[in-house]
Amino acid sequence: MKLRGILLAAAIMLLLPLVTGAQIAPANGAGVAAGHEHMRALDVDALKQFLHVLGASDGVVGKRSVLYVPGVVLLIIAPNPNAPANTELGGSEGTSVDSIGFRVKNLQDTLKKLGDAGYKPLSGATAKHVFIMAPNKAKVELVEDRHLATPVATDAVVMKVPDVAAGAAWYEKWFGAKIVRKHGELYAEIPGMNIRFEKAEQPVTGTTGRAIDHIGFEVDNLEAFMKKLGDGGVKITRPYTTQVPADVIPTLRSLALIEDPWGTSIELNEGFRGLK
Repeated sequence: MKLRGILLAAAIMLLLPLVTGAQIAPANGAGVAAGHEHMRALDVDALKQFLHVLGASDGVVGKRSVLYVPGVVLLIIAPNPNAPANTELGGSEGTSVDSIGFRVKNLQDTLKKLGDAGYKPLSGATAKHVFIMAPNKAKVELVEDRHLATPVATDAVVMKVPDVAAGAAWYEKWFGAKIVRKHGELYAEIPGMNIRFEKAEQPVTGTTGRAIDHIGFEVDNLEAFMKKLGDGGVKITRPYTTQVPADVIPTLRSLALIEDPWGTSIELNEGFRGLK
């Protein structure tokens, strides 16, 4: 028994980097927390380099390489292999998820590192806030937060919807988001990655197949959660399943995919955060 206990402790210690590195936040009252953001890129290595300069760290989930930013896991995949060879990858602009945001402890230092690597801010930058275009055409928002304990952390994804109040209410209803207004803007706060809603002045398209392909949430008791969504008429694009791919984190128990009313693809997982 003593040897068995030592071996179990050793196995747990080997898995701890996956758990603490991901730093997926504790769930809210609805059992939901941000889990991962899934990005597509024609040049996966170029996007990884950009995120490394930004401050993301490398990790491995099962057999899959991932990037960690405190609060969320970033997964990057190439475009659909069945697409024509000359297919261009659509950027995040024009979709329901316009951009992905991060807080940085020192914006000027971060911009210096990005500039030295060849990445320049978009027009309209201020001393505390910039947008920058990632190599895969995902628009990235950087906001300075001097109180951060780490050089970089997750902040918010920006969703463009025709009615910001309706957008916030949908995420409040189904995901237990806390709705707050900051500096005149409407937020749905979900542990790990908040959502900021902006009014879409033009029609937006869905996220599937674009630079920010889908967002992900870790959900407690996913089977019951999916039944509630289904009974409520939420669009389900991949039903709840326990038949999960072999190359994801070993503790993953189930997953499903849904779509919000504006075309945002959302993956729901149970067990992605790793060991409890």
